[in-house]
Amino acid sequence: MRAAQVVLGLLAVCSAAGSARQGPILIENEHVRYRISAEGRNLAFVDRASGTDYLKNDKPSACALVRAGGAEYPANSAVLTNDRLTVEFSEADARAVLRVESLDSYIRLVVESVSGDNIESLSFLNIPLSLQGRPDEPFGSCALSLNLITRVNQLPALQRSLEASCYDKFGIAGAKVAIVAMPMDRMLTALKQVLTDADEMPHCTVAGPWAHEVAFNRGSYLFNFGSLNDSNVDEWIAMARDLGVTQIDNHGGRNFFRFGDFVLDSQKWPQGWDTYRRIVKRLHDADIGSIFHTYAFFIDKQSKYVTPVPDERLEAFRSFSLAAAIDPNATEITVNESTSGMKTVTGFFEHNSVILHIGDELATFGAVSQEPPWRFTKVRRGAFATTPAAHKKGARARHLKECFGLLVPDPESSLFEEIAANHADIVNSCDFDGIYLDAIDGASILRGADECWYWADKFVFEIQRRLKKPVGMEMSAMWHHFWQFRTRWQAWDYPQRGHKRFIDIHANSVNGGLLLPLHLGWWNFQHFNPPQVEPTYPDVIEYLGAKLIGWNAGISLTGAIDRDRLTAVPLFRRAVGILRTCEQLRRDNAFDEKVRERLREPAKDFSLFRDKSGTWRFRPTHRDGHRASSSEPSSLSWTATNPFDEQPVKLRIEALMSAGSYSDPNNIVLADLSDTEHFAGPPGAANGVTAFLVEASSGSDGSGVFSAQNSGRVARNAAWARLDRKFSPCLNLKNHQAIGMWIEGDGAGQILAIRLESPRHISFGAVADRYVTLDFAGPRLLTLVETESARWSDYVWNDGKWLYNVYRETIDFGTVESLSILYNNLPENKQTKCRIGPIKAMPMIPCTVKNPVVTVNGRAITFGVEMRSGSYLEFTGANDCTLYGSKGESLARVVPEGPVPVLSGGVNQIRFSCDKVDAPAQRVKVTVISHGEPL
Repeated sequence: MRAAQVVLGLLAVCSAAGSARQGPILIENEHVRYRISAEGRNLAFVDRASGTDYLKNDKPSACALVRAGGAEYPANSAVLTNDRLTVEFSEADARAVLRVESLDSYIRLVVESVSGDNIESLSFLNIPLSLQGRPDEPFGSCALSLNLITRVNQLPALQRSLEASCYDKFGIAGAKVAIVAMPMDRMLTALKQVLTDADEMPHCTVAGPWAHEVAFNRGSYLFNFGSLNDSNVDEWIAMARDLGVTQIDNHGGRNFFRFGDFVLDSQKWPQGWDTYRRIVKRLHDADIGSIFHTYAFFIDKQSKYVTPVPDERLEAFRSFSLAAAIDPNATEITVNESTSGMKTVTGFFEHNSVILHIGDELATFGAVSQEPPWRFTKVRRGAFATTPAAHKKGARARHLKECFGLLVPDPESSLFEEIAANHADIVNSCDFDGIYLDAIDGASILRGADECWYWADKFVFEIQRRLKKPVGMEMSAMWHHFWQFRTRWQAWDYPQRGHKRFIDIHANSVNGGLLLPLHLGWWNFQHFNPPQVEPTYPDVIEYLGAKLIGWNAGISLTGAIDRDRLTAVPLFRRAVGILRTCEQLRRDNAFDEKVRERLREPAKDFSLFRDKSGTWRFRPTHRDGHRASSSEPSSLSWTATNPFDEQPVKLRIEALMSAGSYSDPNNIVLADLSDTEHFAGPPGAANGVTAFLVEASSGSDGSGVFSAQNSGRVARNAAWARLDRKFSPCLNLKNHQAIGMWIEGDGAGQILAIRLESPRHISFGAVADRYVTLDFAGPRLLTLVETESARWSDYVWNDGKWLYNVYRETIDFGTVESLSILYNNLPENKQTKCRIGPIKAMPMIPCTVKNPVVTVNGRAITFGVEMRSGSYLEFTGANDCTLYGSKGESLARVVPEGPVPVLSGGVNQIRFSCDKVDAPAQRVKVTVISHGEPL
């Protein structure tokens, strides 16, 4: 490779005293010109082809920084001599020397030395840019780390700033980074050259900049949780073909293989991985790839590293020393060190255990003292099939680390590398095509959040350097070094409600700057299971399929999808058919970019159909859904919009769950707003919002007035206020999952949310939200059953929640820890004031909807059916109307009574009614459907 010159911007100017002071420094190759002042400040970062300066100039920036003695200091001097850039930090009395190498495709910086006292870290590259790191820009840039000790926080391949640092703990001298900056269409080629030249990292020529060249990386896959064996391989091959997937993801776990030592279930696979090698070979013969899916470095409690003798290399939070000897039967352990602050709460995401490692024994504790004498009580000896033993005074007791219900190795021990080697051995032996490192997002359990980048990257390096062929990876997290081994981006876990909004959020978050193939899995199907789960009706799957085609993204099915399940739940069988068709259309590149661009549009529905020639096409679709209840007269009339031309109406009517009577004495009162003592202090509120709760001066017993005013300091959709109540002990609402409340609205248009939560270690931060739009004045008695999610994304709540808490996770109604009453969307400079009666938890009860009638603009159509909660009716025309059961099974063909009403273009008046039946009240969701012209 030809080396380009490192050029001095100005010749040295000699002073009268004979000293030399260098002018601005110029570092360049054929694509980019980087200028630094003699004072160590960034001056320019110029695309040589266009002359555009991409340095962000809103404030001065130093080319380097050093951290010493807990403080950070910018460079204030820079001199370039003989390809050595000497940077000084006079405030820290420190100096760094960098070797500068300008090459055809990139510029390489290498830290040769650093001097000074108490140096903690060196940021030896620091160039803020005006680039947005998007592939539609004409110019791209990337700082690519060239070894494990070099930390780059921004992900490749396109970055908005170029930064690189190194740390005393891991090594400063020898840190290396490549600066890649050039026209966008040449970025991947240049990054390939950088990685090919990098001699301190494993190479993987099927991932990172090579990923788009490998068809496997655009494939879709089906999860296998241990049911695939020698006897049913052919059935799995047929099922994969039926689903339209080309890969099987083999997800480990107790019923398949143990994490850590990877021992297979001996009853299913008596010959161990030799059996599985044959299975992978048969899949390969059928052109189906195989992925080895693990929990990274995490260790099953039944693995050889834990039982019968625990490995000393298991990682611990801390160590204690026994204050007194114990015999094998002791159920209390007294230690010398403080146990204050220790807890016994464990859970999937909790970084905590109740496990003590003493000698060759493990013991679990059920309680721990918070004051002297320091002791563990309710101790169970010989846990996990270890042997109870006597232990001397002063013996070490280690509190083992745990996350995801699994233990972890000491990352600085040989066990860390041994588990990485276990991965490589199995992948090499079985000829797996890919690796999925799940749970690696829990890497902070090792050495804290600030060192995740190093230990997670190191684990990946240790696997990759042992592989016999290039094998790409996916991971449950992303750090800089992962990119060069990553094959696709970015699988998320599936939602359980708000599916379409979740898909849009997922697609919108796609980091195009990674320049990797896209993947919008993982996905699962849902049937009727209220109140926290919404069915994945065919229109949801069409929505997903359209986005997969639009983004040219793969998909994966994480549920246990097999023929028995597809037979038992016909709704899933319909979903599979739609996905298979969409996947085939995607692989066949059946639509041009103009159509794909339309399909990518967020919040836009499209329906898939065959035209008269048999060609698959999409047409724009609008779905306007509304919930109606016979107990809430105001809900029975509403408007629906048709954004297209006039057309016959199409409908889906869902029979929802109802609830018991609000006056039932067996209801559970969650909050009495007349008693401010129910709540944990005064209301919380957004900046500029004031709120208070007072007892109502008149009206129903147990009511209070929740008032708030938004001064306008925040946007209206971020103007919130909230009341919180904690339950101790937690409430059991398993038989009372609906909410009843009466409220006197003020017509101001704000949102009222009623939120229930379970303890985090049980439900992972999930929320069960019900929303009411207060666009009405006067009193209403409301029944709230289904939890919501999509509207949460319309507002800023500052509630510490994120996507999974709202769309995916579910609370445990048997263990409800808190109730929150929240306002949002408060109008500016107007006091809102709503009277709220007692909020009650009520039983959720099935209802019967008999002979539903939908009236459109005064013209009614009647469906002569009886619907039970969970059933739904699809009406697309006078000769196409079907009643389905709760699992999508066809119950009856329905002939509607009356002419088909016509939807006008624009706003339409809709009304719902049905025959009166005995309690409970009938509740339905009516979706009005209209179509536009085919794409």
